[in-house]
Amino acid sequence: MLPRRLTAIAALLMTLASSPTWAQTSLNAQISRGVALRRQGRDASALEVFQSAWRSSRAPRALAQVALAEQALGRWVAAEAHLVEALAAARDPWVRSRLAILQSALSEIRRHVGRLDVVGDPSGAEVVIDGAVVGQLPLSSMLRVPTGSLTLTVRSEGYFPVTRTVQVDSRYPLREQVRLAPVTPRVAAPETASPPAEPERALPPERAALPLRAAPRTPALRYAGYALIGTGVASLAVSGVFLGINLIASGEASSATPSSADPYGAWARFQASENNALRRTGSEQCDLARLREGADAAQVRDLCARISTSATVSLVSGIAGGALLLTGVVFAVVGRPSSPAEGSARWSVSPWIASATARGASLSGSW
Repeated sequence: MLPRRLTAIAALLMTLASSPTWAQTSLNAQISRGVALRRQGRDASALEVFQSAWRSSRAPRALAQVALAEQALGRWVAAEAHLVEALAAARDPWVRSRLAILQSALSEIRRHVGRLDVVGDPSGAEVVIDGAVVGQLPLSSMLRVPTGSLTLTVRSEGYFPVTRTVQVDSRYPLREQVRLAPVTPRVAAPETASPPAEPERALPPERAALPLRAAPRTPALRYAGYALIGTGVASLAVSGVFLGINLIASGEASSATPSSADPYGAWARFQASENNALRRTGSEQCDLARLREGADAAQVRDLCARISTSATVSLVSGIAGGALLLTGVVFAVVGRPSSPAEGSARWSVSPWIASATARGASLSGSW
């Protein structure tokens, strides 16, 4: 009997002594299989193999392989968490020998991970990112989320849920403030004693069916806008009339000076020369007028006056009319009638700074 017991004990000791070796061999086989799958481009299957190896061994190198497979699949948040945990085992020979490669992979992963801070009411409301529950309000820390466009939902029983689309950048944290509105049923007001009222007159059926609407209000600002618009249109019309007069006078000027190759410029030079001559001699006829054959000095002066006056009036009326018209449109829009039943949408962007390197912005809206 004793030899049998000794034989059993010896076999048990041999089994215990060989267990680590067997476990190490199994881990190596699983990791080798997962690496082969990754070389074939089957990252999802490789991830399952690495996860199985991690659950059975808790070896840092298995967890690092899990993180690298998650990186290949674009599961950035999980890859960051797992790789940070693997790097924490810095004394592990496998991790230490591949430290530079793993740290480079972590830097690349973090380019695709951002920080999202969700604050608001009520306490206990679920925070959902792209359909997955990630926590409850109030959150103990900022959420690590993938960069880009995300769908944020905050929900709680007895409250209307809020859903937003947010843009997350890996360089700056983003804060979203959410306050849920409670779903409260209407409570009938308690009956109070009141004096008897006079019986109301019954309305005709066609009037009784009409909905009650508040009378529209037209502020004085809108009346002023209408007046400015009318004045601006009139000024533009005057500008157009004098522009036509200017064009007609310019045409007559061209016909009145057949000897000039540059009739319009000649009028300007003629007028300047005549004014200089009048200042010098007081004469009503200058040398240039005598040299221009077929040109009548009186006609020249009349055409020059008409061109100058019409151009000035057209320019001033056009500028004034445009300004009055634009101001009137602004007044009319700002003073448009409003109804108490009409809703309005409000948006606000509020920058916030937590420290010298942690900055962000909060976007909130109501409609």
